Amino acid sequence: MLTFIKTEFLKLKHSKIFLLTVLGALSIPSLLYIGLLTGEHTTFQGILDYCATYACSLFYIIIFTIIIAYLFGREYTEHTLKTILTTPLSKTKLLIGKYLMFFIWAFIITTITFTGTVIAAYLGGISDITLSVGLNSYKEMLISEILLCLSFSPFVVLSLVMPNMVFSMVAGAIFSIINLFVYTSKYAPYIPWCSPYLISSNEIANYSCNTATSLAILLVTFAIGLTISYIYFTKKDVCL
Repeated sequence: MLTFIKTEFLKLKHSKIFLLTVLGALSIPSLLYIGLLTGEHTTFQGILDYCATYACSLFYIIIFTIIIAYLFGREYTEHTLKTILTTPLSKTKLLIGKYLMFFIWAFIITTITFTGTVIAAYLGGISDITLSVGLNSYKEMLISEILLCLSFSPFVVLSLVMPNMVFSMVAGAIFSIINLFVYTSKYAPYIPWCSPYLISSNEIANYSCNTATSLAILLVTFAIGLTISYIYFTKKDVCL
């Protein structure tokens, strides 16, 4: 499995998609830095909260959709799946490896976003930067990222059925806008793409829904998406 992950990273050297996702991750701290330059005053905790909120409710929806479309759809669009399956690698291991690669990629994106926000806060003149606040916010962002990744298993099904990067990008953009509107409603804890940040930041305490219910919905969403993607991927014939 480690060899497979290394191979996936080697593939990224020949594609601009990784750079695209990095630029997407840096867009959040860039916008926050511009806000600081225009005279918007906030604390270190405040700017990190802004970062986590916009990342999980808007930007990561688009970025993660692009990542999934690339990881799971490119083997079909580039007709490399039949070559991969000639190696001692089963479809099950291939699917698990793709999921693991998605989680690793998402972790890298989250770390870049957080690091960029800290730098933006420093360059923007935030004076109350502390290690404890930074580490606590980073922990919350990682928890949000993990939970959000779990909720994206239905998008894996979508990318397997319709392995088109353009379609995935459009779908991600539309879904992120819808998600942003739902995020401010009372139904947010029941939506698996809205609840990750609410759970990690404990803002879910402001809603009538409890954490256990939101987690249950999120895990059921992951299980359904994982099951359908496994059945579809393992049963679908590969055109030689």
